[in-house]
Amino acid sequence: MSSDQQGDQKPLMQPFSVLEPEGKKESAYNSSKYEGKCVDPRLMTFCITNFVINVGISQIAPFYPGLAADKAGLSYSQIGLVFSINPLGSILFSFVIGSFIQVWGRKKCLMIALVVQSSVQILFGCLNFMTDNKALFFSMSLISRFFQGMSRSVYSTVTFAYVPIFWPGEFQKKLAIMETMTALGLLFGPMIGSVLNYAFGYSIPFFVIAIFFLCAEVPTYTQLPPDSTMKSFEKKKKLPIGKAFTSIKVIVTIMNVMSITAGYTYFNPFFVNHMQSFGLSENVAAFILTIPAIFYIGMVNIIPKIGKYVKKTFMMSLALVVCFSGNMLEAPFWGEGNTLASVIIGLILVGVSQSFSMIPSIPQISEFLAPVVTDPQFKNNLTDMASALFIMSMGCGSLVGPLLGGSVYDGFGGNVNLSGSPPQELIDQEREAFRGAMICLGLWQLIAATLFFFFGDGYKGWSDCCRTCSTGQQLPQDEGQQLTKPLNDDTSDDVMSDNDTLSSEASVGNDNDLLQGPPKKTITIRKEAL
Repeated sequence: MSSDQQGDQKPLMQPFSVLEPEGKKESAYNSSKYEGKCVDPRLMTFCITNFVINVGISQIAPFYPGLAADKAGLSYSQIGLVFSINPLGSILFSFVIGSFIQVWGRKKCLMIALVVQSSVQILFGCLNFMTDNKALFFSMSLISRFFQGMSRSVYSTVTFAYVPIFWPGEFQKKLAIMETMTALGLLFGPMIGSVLNYAFGYSIPFFVIAIFFLCAEVPTYTQLPPDSTMKSFEKKKKLPIGKAFTSIKVIVTIMNVMSITAGYTYFNPFFVNHMQSFGLSENVAAFILTIPAIFYIGMVNIIPKIGKYVKKTFMMSLALVVCFSGNMLEAPFWGEGNTLASVIIGLILVGVSQSFSMIPSIPQISEFLAPVVTDPQFKNNLTDMASALFIMSMGCGSLVGPLLGGSVYDGFGGNVNLSGSPPQELIDQEREAFRGAMICLGLWQLIAATLFFFFGDGYKGWSDCCRTCSTGQQLPQDEGQQLTKPLNDDTSDDVMSDNDTLSSEASVGNDNDLLQGPPKKTITIRKEAL
């Protein structure tokens, strides 16, 4: 029978379910009730909570270093360790998150993460009562930040895993919204924390956020589906992340992301102290510290348009050059011109460089993974691996940046108190220490830029860009070059897909199937047999 005739006939196969009664089908998760709504409560819950989590992480930058150094007597190396312990908690716990999700389920993990977030915020808000005991102050700072990083890792992993399940056809759009809220949280965190600290005292910013996390338990419980409607992960094979480190291109790309991330987190422990050398208060320093995030957000919608004309390797290579230039402007290595204007211009360049590196990183890592991950069963999961590596790279940059920055700053003699009206000798000493610390960061970024240029195909991106500029004609792009081409297209496996999971909890399988619960068994009766 021809295909046209089959279209006019009733199907010969009449399937029916024998294991799932009609009444039981209603227990399966159904997302259709959210269709057509102006605001999806699930997305709103994720976005607002993600915003507040990042506010809680970044709000300490303006006023905690002053409390720790001036009242508790911590060195800037120790303060840098407090900043770094948060991403360390995220990195270490990321290796076991999958096991916890398998045992407890996604929804329960989210709710536990919110309780932990609330608890550590309360603990951090009580640190001002511990300044007389340096050891207690330091240990409680480390413990609270470590568990804050662990719980943040859980929340980010699970929510990122939910995105392609709830919105399989709008993956990039929803993810962009959540990433924007992350950036806004990091942007407004220092400002919100500084204002609340100035108006109500040290503890209030943390107590307010702690109360929010407890309130967030309600929409998390009511809006997310029960874990019983989600398919088990136990039979899924783990992605071969270890194979990524057999590729020099993947390694230098990871170093690229680490260096760019460290370009922003490196000076967090001592930035306020440096601003005091210009006579600025903590509140003004908090506003200046948001400049990179402001320009990062401004570039988010521009970078994909630029990506249509240049290669991803060019953008990522250029990112290190711009970030290096910005950091050198913040503290000119030639020894003169260390002004507030140079700091602001440098921060602007750092923010721009973040967007040039972060946005194309995942599709570029996916492209480099294709030659080393050849198993057909992982064909459509390269983005999962790239996402996990990207999150790990950012975590390492956030870990190493402030830890190294605080130690180098101390080593150059920057541990001086500039509050009040300090003598000019102390101001000059601090500025020299800041310059020396930033030069060390610049050397790190130069090494990373050189390695990416020669071993990460950066030179190919630059040569193609120069050829385009000289000829005035856009070069034809290969399939894997486009930032927005779906990964599940048969012609390309190297770019982001609306249907691929961006999560450090990388696992094989189509997560869209999770909405359907366990697969139904059917019996087919042919008409001929009747």
